[in-house]
Amino acid sequence: MAGRPREEGSLFVGHKSTKILDVLISQGKVKADMIDTETMKNLDNWRVEEILRDERLVTSEDLAKAYSQVSSLLFVSLKGIKIPKEVLAAIPEKFARYYNIIPYALEGKDKKILKVAVGNPGKLSADLKNKINQINTQKGIEIRLAIITPDDFNQALSNYLTPDTPPKEETPAAVSPLAPEEQKNPTDLREINLKDIVISSEVISKFPEDIARKYKMVVFEAPHPSFIKVAVENPEDKKMREILNFVKDNNDIMIEEYLAKSEDILAAMRFYKKDNQEVSRPVEEKPVEKKPAEEKFIESEPIIPTVVVRAHEDKSADEVKPYEVKKKEEPVPEIKDEGARNEGELTEAPVSTENDLETMLSGENINNAQDLEAICQSGQVPKMVAAIIALAATQKSSDIHIEPAEKNIRIRYRIDGILRDIIILPLDLQPAIVSRIKILSNLKIDESRIPQDGRFDVTTQGHAIDLRISTLPTVHGEKLAMRLLDKSAQLYTLEELGLAGRGLKVLTDNIDKPFGIILSTGPTGSGKSTTLYAILNRISTASVNIITLEDPVEYEIPGTNQCQIKPKIGFTFANGLRSVLRQDPNVIMVGEIRDAETASLAVHAALTGHLVLSTLHTNDASGALPRLINMGIEPFLITSSINCIVAQRLVRKLCPKCKVPAHIPELVQKDIDRELAQFNFPKPYKFFEGRGCGDCSQGYKGRIGIFEVMGMNEEIENLTISRRPSSELKAAAIKNGMVTMKQDGLIKALKGQTSINEVLRVVTI
Repeated sequence: MAGRPREEGSLFVGHKSTKILDVLISQGKVKADMIDTETMKNLDNWRVEEILRDERLVTSEDLAKAYSQVSSLLFVSLKGIKIPKEVLAAIPEKFARYYNIIPYALEGKDKKILKVAVGNPGKLSADLKNKINQINTQKGIEIRLAIITPDDFNQALSNYLTPDTPPKEETPAAVSPLAPEEQKNPTDLREINLKDIVISSEVISKFPEDIARKYKMVVFEAPHPSFIKVAVENPEDKKMREILNFVKDNNDIMIEEYLAKSEDILAAMRFYKKDNQEVSRPVEEKPVEKKPAEEKFIESEPIIPTVVVRAHEDKSADEVKPYEVKKKEEPVPEIKDEGARNEGELTEAPVSTENDLETMLSGENINNAQDLEAICQSGQVPKMVAAIIALAATQKSSDIHIEPAEKNIRIRYRIDGILRDIIILPLDLQPAIVSRIKILSNLKIDESRIPQDGRFDVTTQGHAIDLRISTLPTVHGEKLAMRLLDKSAQLYTLEELGLAGRGLKVLTDNIDKPFGIILSTGPTGSGKSTTLYAILNRISTASVNIITLEDPVEYEIPGTNQCQIKPKIGFTFANGLRSVLRQDPNVIMVGEIRDAETASLAVHAALTGHLVLSTLHTNDASGALPRLINMGIEPFLITSSINCIVAQRLVRKLCPKCKVPAHIPELVQKDIDRELAQFNFPKPYKFFEGRGCGDCSQGYKGRIGIFEVMGMNEEIENLTISRRPSSELKAAAIKNGMVTMKQDGLIKALKGQTSINEVLRVVTI
């Protein structure tokens, strides 16, 4: 059984020379065409790991098993395992957190065998290799390493917190073979003379300047992404301790503290204003035993992460420290040595409780604003954020807005296209809420000067929800907008979306064509992508090769090949479209035409025998043609490739239980008469409005689309080639029978599906 490190220390050397990317590709976990393979092959393993995690291409278990294969070590699962206190005593908690390792079994009588799981093999310190070699040769204890997922590792660390764990001072030295050479109390710190050190702006800025000045602490060295050195004036300062603990817990890093004079710390503040790139000089205040050259962190040129620091004048300890969710007791399973690849099944990867809203909320139901308010009064920030998202999902909100004001925070939901106030919270909670969401989204927590974008997934009530996060600096703090995408939502047909009559016929006729472009236009949130999904669902058969390029993939359609674009690694709509054309597609869906390059490629794909579906941001159907011309596409290419253009808006549907006849003002009635004159509907027109009841929200329930579908004909093509304005194109389309969005909305209002007020809200009459 492969359980011991090789002679050269495979975990420390082998996983650097052998690329986990090659292992993941060979295992089929990562597809080579989804990444910039040539660039990533030149990166260190831990950098590759960070990119794959950020892009959500692999799971933590995939990475752990790849490291297991690279290093020929066992992969173990400690999910639900309760580690005995005598085993934990072999490695002090501080040491375990520093090296990301944890002991899980102690065997043998004459020769002790200590089994140790490694939680982050990609960022392993070579100093641990020396410790293990020393123990193997001198102390008569054999260390057998194994690989574990970070989630399992973090869960296993909680064993140190159990009541029956002996205090650290009672741990016998003989039982702690991996104890550090010096065990120092916070008040027994090594002194550092900051006057002799030049601190780079990249290092010192890990703590914001105002925090560093206020609590008299400064980062002066960062030799590794998971290790920083901090000089402090008063190590017993309670607030400073809370901040450092928060930093360690939320960034998974080790902080080594040094004692420095107050005037030296204040003098070091000059490096915040100095744009220097010098590397901090090594600390040599006291004679320190120099380590061999090999005793350094094994990955060269590390990318040093930013560090979380948030403080407020009135913050209490409970606000600074992360809230720890209580978990139900689970039966203790046996540890399975999964590295023995032919000796039993692999255990399931652990499910992170961070993304399970029911677990975070301890089973509490959040059905209304009152339930949310009760959770917020607890002051437990992770639980508050989980409750905000859970209530939004329950109320079928499409967006969550967290907006700081002068004296409070306003939480608003967009429900059926309308923003509604949900709850007002104290302004003191704003930094903690923002930091919590940034942690979940893998954003820079200490960067509040520029906008950031991120994402994360949650599950609630059996639904998998993808959240797209956007931050925006305002005068009162950072505003957050979260777009909710329910991946388990059903796909609609074109008829269910609201397409009917002539518009539906024009669209379906063009869908049946083997090539050309069908464009869906409208503002953000008007349902363009949903319309394209309905088209794809309609034409998806075994004889058709459909490939999509999306950002994000909102719904999964059986029988289609859906690709998530990744601009960070060069997988853009344009680059993806080039690759897709080599995949022998019949139908290509491009999530959005954002630039001239994508537009040109889409046009040429349509001209070479492909049916192309895409979206464009214009106000109406006729505006799409001048927009493409403005992008640099020749008019004759546009007329040769465009099949039809769909423009749309979303209006709220009237609740069937409480709708009543509505009174329409005379001026509005005249406009309606003019718009509906060509349809010969019986008069007087009868419209409805909602009163509101227990089954709806303010008289409305759900949404439906209003559409205009413009097909191409000779007159419109001639006007396009002549570069005529969109108003002339629209007039020609109406003359040829196009039903405008205004008319479609009025017809739906006449049928009692929506109200005149809703039509007035989204279009101008």
